[in-house]
Amino acid sequence: MSNLLVDNFESLIAQGPRVKWLEKWLLGEVWTVERYQSLSSHDYLKNGESKVNELEEIIAQAAYRLYDEFLDDPPEERNVLSFLESEKLNALVIFDGLSLREIPVLLNLAQKSNYTVHEVGITYSVLPTETNDFIEQRLKFGNIAPSLLPKRREIKEKGIAAYYYYDTNQQHLLDRDSKKLLLWSAFPDNTYSDSTARFDRHFEQIHTLLEVSWLNTVQQIPRGRKILITSDHGYVYFGAGLSFARSNSELRPLTAYLGGERYRRLEEGVVPPEHPDLAVYPNRKIAVLRGRIQTHPPGKGANRLYKHGGLSIMEILVPWIVLE
Repeated sequence: MSNLLVDNFESLIAQGPRVKWLEKWLLGEVWTVERYQSLSSHDYLKNGESKVNELEEIIAQAAYRLYDEFLDDPPEERNVLSFLESEKLNALVIFDGLSLREIPVLLNLAQKSNYTVHEVGITYSVLPTETNDFIEQRLKFGNIAPSLLPKRREIKEKGIAAYYYYDTNQQHLLDRDSKKLLLWSAFPDNTYSDSTARFDRHFEQIHTLLEVSWLNTVQQIPRGRKILITSDHGYVYFGAGLSFARSNSELRPLTAYLGGERYRRLEEGVVPPEHPDLAVYPNRKIAVLRGRIQTHPPGKGANRLYKHGGLSIMEILVPWIVLE
């Protein structure tokens, strides 16, 4: 029995919500500032992912209902729409595809930029972890691409000035008179399809580019506003030994049903296979991979180490950092 299981067994099998315990473990033992500063980027990534993979193996075998807790609406104090619609001057910054791994980098940038950090925690993405679904379910702006947010009439009617950043170097002149600012950056999600996403050093490159993106987004926000930094979904790093050990025969029914994707929307006449690694939610009309399952579809995507997961910790739990 692993030390990880021995140390956390009671928390895993406890009655009631366990996400608070998981948040404490992830931010207090795995993705910490201390580990980020004391380890190389490579070791920080691989050691952290190894811990998460081990825990998810335990969850998948003994406490898989924990995944269902991710599907609840986040509490009011971790709700992006509630933050944006509060009466205070504020700004919401969404880095598309940013994960919990990057929290130490964000805190370092906040310190260098002389921001006060009020809160560091996690919140939930949505199911499926697609950007358009996040905009629809969490922001209530419809099932649209983030590039369309600045043009939406209902957003302007709510007094929100929205901006979309196609890449890290893009800049916008922000409306200083608007009470609400919404800044959506396509970074780092737009890098996961690059050829460099086939190598673990991509993680270090993300951090270098994040400083550029921070300069052009967060640091352009007029001072005196409360700033929330979050993401619409995370990602899973599938390095060697960092996904569930499954044989090709075990994966075959999932690959056939999902077509190499991480989820499939339910449809009449197509019955999902009964499989321990597939979660089916009829009320949400979706079937999704559970845990760190890596199917191997044909094509270039099969070689990438940085991918979207399914209903997994690093995909569906995202940063929640409040600055001022």
